[in-house]
Amino acid sequence: MAALARSQLAGQGAVLAFHGLREDGVSPGVLDESLHLPISTFSALCKQLAATYHVMPLSEMASVLSSGEKLPPRAVALSFDDGYASNFELGFPVLKKLNLPATIFLATGFLDGSTPLWFQQVDLALKAGGRSAFSETLARLKKLPNAEMREEVRKMVEAAGESQAPAVTRPMCWDQVRAMRDTGLIEFGGHTHTHPILARCTIEEQRREIVTCRERIQSELGTAPRLFAFPNGGPGDCTPETLCLLKEAGFESAWTMISGRATQKGPILHMPRYGAPESVWETEATVSGAFELLRKWRGGAV
Repeated sequence: MAALARSQLAGQGAVLAFHGLREDGVSPGVLDESLHLPISTFSALCKQLAATYHVMPLSEMASVLSSGEKLPPRAVALSFDDGYASNFELGFPVLKKLNLPATIFLATGFLDGSTPLWFQQVDLALKAGGRSAFSETLARLKKLPNAEMREEVRKMVEAAGESQAPAVTRPMCWDQVRAMRDTGLIEFGGHTHTHPILARCTIEEQRREIVTCRERIQSELGTAPRLFAFPNGGPGDCTPETLCLLKEAGFESAWTMISGRATQKGPILHMPRYGAPESVWETEATVSGAFELLRKWRGGAV
């Protein structure tokens, strides 16, 4: 199936989106364990990609697609969202050993230490209170206007009281970002300043989130980011105004969490990415396009 998919979908690419990583056999200490992939799984799938696929920088993939050209055979790009310390401590050694490029999208307030990731706060507050309705609570909060959501999260954190943040929730520091940047292997993009769902923000809030993120990265790294990833990144999580603001801020491509193939036909400021696979088998089925073919067959499109 994978071989057939690669032949039928030649010239297309696949972008994988990871978040955090964790040591094997250690409880992450959060309700949403799926956000932090075990390092053995990440290492195994990276070895598979290094041996079988053409792993390229996301900026290069975006440039090829913007020019209207087809991607090289078996094109794959790796990305991480938010900026967890585990990207540096666990992921980077694997990437460096295999010489695999990757893009890390930074929520700059998270790295600055000024703004915890709000969904992490919800996770820890619910865990501290002995409640497990994390998915339902998160889904409800994501539908609220940004200011209203922040107030609800504040109340939840206040009610839960102080708690020790697990290691998996720690952000990178800017020195770690620079160390990776200096190898030439890792590039960095924007992911807003405080990680709101942009469509739930006012226009001015969106502009502030995008511009502040861009300026913080430029201040710390000396160059402005050209790539952007939408927080949450689902259908309806940005607006036409969002895309205009990204273009005004100098971003050249922007990436969602909507599953799909990266092609020259896609809008470059609203490109698809796949979520992190949880096995080598799932990695192969995803990046080859086997899942895409299966969906088409089931839908009667092939």
